[in-house]
Amino acid sequence: MHFCKALLFLNLRTALIITLLFGCVAYLYALLTIQHMGPAAVKLTRNVQGTEIGKYSTVAPLATQRRTAVIIVTQMRSGSTFVGEIFNQHPNAFYIFEPLWALENHKNKTYNNPGMQLELLRGVSGCSFEQIKDVMKFYLTTKGLGVMTTCRAVDKMCDGFRDKSANATWPKRCPIPENTLPTVLKSTCEGKQFTAIKTIRLDDIKVLQPMAEEDDLNLKIIQLVRDPRAVIASRLNLSKKNVSVMTVLHDKVNKGEVQELCDWMIRNAELYRNKADWLSGRFAVIRYEDVGMEPIHSMEKLYKFIGVSPKTEVSKWLENHIHAAKRRKDRENPFGTKKDPMKTSNEWRTRLSIRQVNAIQSVCKKAMELFHYQIVETKEELRNTSLNLYGKRYSIIP
Repeated sequence: MHFCKALLFLNLRTALIITLLFGCVAYLYALLTIQHMGPAAVKLTRNVQGTEIGKYSTVAPLATQRRTAVIIVTQMRSGSTFVGEIFNQHPNAFYIFEPLWALENHKNKTYNNPGMQLELLRGVSGCSFEQIKDVMKFYLTTKGLGVMTTCRAVDKMCDGFRDKSANATWPKRCPIPENTLPTVLKSTCEGKQFTAIKTIRLDDIKVLQPMAEEDDLNLKIIQLVRDPRAVIASRLNLSKKNVSVMTVLHDKVNKGEVQELCDWMIRNAELYRNKADWLSGRFAVIRYEDVGMEPIHSMEKLYKFIGVSPKTEVSKWLENHIHAAKRRKDRENPFGTKKDPMKTSNEWRTRLSIRQVNAIQSVCKKAMELFHYQIVETKEELRNTSLNLYGKRYSIIP
């Protein structure tokens, strides 16, 4: 009898031990799974005078791959706002428009240097904002850049904190508390599948080399180029409208400005042509004119290059905006996204004189040859828009 009781006690103790061991294993498995999923959802609530005005909640996706980030580098009036929208319209994109503008215009003038450019672009690309929170606060709250009308994910994030009550005189641009801003930005960024950045302020893509060599970042760089004659014509057109983002307004072809543009085109493309190891599989060149001739095909190739599946929202936006650009008021907005790239590709031919064209071509001959832009010799060739000056496609998208 005592033997049976002892045996029963041993069996119960064994069963209890097995149950505890199983529970520990299950707990460790759950813990590892949660860590594998990345940061948890963040939920922040802001109260002003006892009134709840802002909620924000998002869940980061499974961190099974390196973070993908694509940076579009180009020059002013090269069609980058339109091409950037191809990524901004993706529902899973964390799109940032001209972040380097914040360095140029920040009260701390020491910020505007290549080292800080790298730190800002690295932080935005990798969803790490603690070290750049001062710049991001300035970027999100300063008037003049149009962030809220350009970056869909950012505008939605800020909207969760705006005071929309009847007593509010102005809902403010992005009233996220400064102490929580890095956390909110991180969660918003990680809640999207990839990061996309557009900038006209990066002189040399070699600044990006340290980012390309990081193990936890899948960096893709797209150099967007446009016929230099079209770029200069578009800049001169801003002068006629008394609109400028240049240092000064001018209405004549400035050969120094033209030289700077074409040197930039050559310098960055030749890094790839010279087979720089760090650019292998990470770099693409696309001509704005090729986007105009084949917008859907170009969009598909760009998404294939960054390894992200395009969504129907992107195709619909592309088709709708090209159609909307048939209206004159949409076409004439110098900073609008409703553009018909095929039409705008040839507008310079009616805006520039043959003398202005020759001035540009004399400086940019090498760049034009490199990117397959044909030279015009006469006024008749210039005005004959049925004459194709873009010939063989140059765009290089691996």
